[in-house]
Amino acid sequence: MNLPRHLRFDEVRKSGALLVAAEQLANLGTWEYDVASDKVTWSEQRDRTLGLDPATKELLLRTVHPEDRERVLQDLNKAITEGKPIDREVRFVLSDGRIRINHTRATPITDLTGQVVRVVGMSQDITERREAEEKLRESEALLAQAEELATLGSWEYDVKTRKTTLSKQLLRMYGLESSDQWEEERYWQSLLLEDRQRVRQMRDRAVDECRPFEFTAPFLMPDGTVRTYFTRSVPITGSDGKMERRRGIVQDITEQMRAEEYLRQLSQQLLRTRDAERRQMARELHETAGQSLAALKMMLGRVRDRLPEDDEAARGLVAASVQLAEDAVREVRVVSYLMHPPMLDEGGLGLALRWYARGFADRSGIQAEIEVADDFGRYPQEIETTIFRVVQEALTNVHRYSGSQTVRIRLAREEGQIRAEVRDEGSGLALPPPAPGRDVPPLGVGIAGMRERVMQLHGVFEIESAPGSGTTVRAILPIRHEDASSTAAGEAHKELTVAMEPQRSKEKGAGG
Repeated sequence: MNLPRHLRFDEVRKSGALLVAAEQLANLGTWEYDVASDKVTWSEQRDRTLGLDPATKELLLRTVHPEDRERVLQDLNKAITEGKPIDREVRFVLSDGRIRINHTRATPITDLTGQVVRVVGMSQDITERREAEEKLRESEALLAQAEELATLGSWEYDVKTRKTTLSKQLLRMYGLESSDQWEEERYWQSLLLEDRQRVRQMRDRAVDECRPFEFTAPFLMPDGTVRTYFTRSVPITGSDGKMERRRGIVQDITEQMRAEEYLRQLSQQLLRTRDAERRQMARELHETAGQSLAALKMMLGRVRDRLPEDDEAARGLVAASVQLAEDAVREVRVVSYLMHPPMLDEGGLGLALRWYARGFADRSGIQAEIEVADDFGRYPQEIETTIFRVVQEALTNVHRYSGSQTVRIRLAREEGQIRAEVRDEGSGLALPPPAPGRDVPPLGVGIAGMRERVMQLHGVFEIESAPGSGTTVRAILPIRHEDASSTAAGEAHKELTVAMEPQRSKEKGAGG
C-alpha cells in the first residue's frame, strides 16, 4: 500500500511542476479569494508577473488602476452575491508606476447550501499583445488617413482562396460597403467598353508572367458619373517562386486629369495664338516692309537712270544702294516665309515641306531628301502646323549640332495617324536618363517645345539616338477619318510652282 501512495504523491508533484511551467509559458497566474476570511491567495507566477502580494480584497483593490477599481469591485460583489462569473480586462499599477493589463476570468464556488464561499480565477498578462494591437490600429488609422488624403485605396487578391480584400477607402471609391460585395465581372463592366479588352489583356499577361502592371482608365460609377482611376499591381511570390497574392493600389486622378486637360487646352490655345501672330506678322512683314523695300529698289533704279553717264561715283553709290535694297527684300521675304510659309496655308503640309527642304539645303549646305506622297492631302490647320514646326525645329538642330552632311525627311499617312520623321547621320545624342518621376529625359527648349506641341494633339514624340549613330526625331499624330480631305483619300492635288530667288547669304541656324 505504501508504494501506490508514493507514486500518487510523485504524480501530484509532477502535475504541480507542469502547472507552474504552463503558467510561465502562458504568462498567466491563478488566484483564489476566500469570502469568509477576506484573503486573496496568488500563485507564484502571479506574484512574479505583478510584483504584488495583496492579502485582502482591500489591498487587492489598491493595486488596481484607479479608473478600473469600481468595475472590479462590482464584478467581485456580483460573483459573491449573484454567482456570476467574471470576465474582464483589468489594469494593475506596479510599484515602479508601470501599468500592466491583465485578462481576468473567475468563477464562484458554492457550498452545499448554494452559498458562495470562494471565487477562483486566473489572470493572463496581455500588456504586450494590447500594445501591439494598439500600434496596429494606429498604423491602420494612419494608412486609412493617408489613403483618404491621397484619394487612393488598396487591395489584395489571394490566389488560393480567390478572394479579394479591399481597403475602406477603396470600398468608398467603388461605392461598396464591404469586400463581400466585390464582383470581378461587375468591375469589368464598370470599365468603358473601349478600355475593357485592353486592360484585360494587360492584366492577363502580367498575371501569367508574374510581373507588375499598371494602367489608367475611366470608370463608370454606380451614380452614373465617370471617374478616372490609376491602378498599379505587384505580385507577391512564395518560396517556390509562384504567385501567392497580388497587391495593388487604385488612385482617383479625375481632378488631376481635368486640370491637365485644362492646362493642355490653355497651352494649345497659346500655341494657336502664337502661330496666328506669326502668320499675321509674316504677312505684314511681307506686305509692308517687303513692299517698301521693293519700292525703294525701284526708286533707286530711277535715280540711277537720271544720273549723268560721266558721274561714275554717283552711279556706283546708287548701284550699291540698289544691291543693298535687293538683298534686304530677299532677307525680308525669307524671314517672312520662315515665320509662317504661305505655302502651308495655300498648298498644304506636303508642298510646304518640299519647299522648306529645298530652302534648308540652299541655306545650310546640307543635302536634304524628302519623301512624301503626291496624294498626301490636307488636314486640320493645327495638325499641319504642328508637323511643320516639328520638322522645322528638327532641321535646325541637325544644322546646329549634328555635323551631318545629309538629312532625310519622311512624311506618311498611315492607318488613323500621320507620321513624320527627320533622320540624320551625324554625331548623335547622349540621351540622359529620365529624372525620378518622369518618363522622358530632360533635353533642350526646342525639343521640349516639339514634344509639347505633339502632346497637345494627343500624339507621340520620340527621339532615337546614340553617340556616333545619328538621330531620328519622330512625331506621330492621330487623325480622325473626317479630318482627311478628299485628296487624302487618293485625289492628288495640283502641284504648285515655287519661285525662289538664289540664296546668297548663309544663315547661322538651319531654317528655323
